[in-house]
Amino acid sequence: MKDFVIAITEALRLARLEIACYRDKDCRGTADFTIRRLEELLNERGVNEAMAVLSPNEASPSIVPESREQQRQSLK
Repeated sequence: MKDFVIAITEALRLARLEIACYRDKDCRGTADFTIRRLEELLNERGVNEAMAVLSPNEASPSIVPESREQQRQSLK
């Protein structure tokens, strides 16, 4: 489980660096290059495996936190 969290955390860290670089005029690549790089990072095999384990019922995890009632319903 720890390895999966590390894989996702590292992908997120690198994605943030890519976005920061895109915003920096001295480091900036094209928008197309940045999107391709983000896609590579976020679709890497280890990240996909981690997502399958940590969020198996979701193609992509929701960014909206569940309410306590929704959490109770999903546990039933």
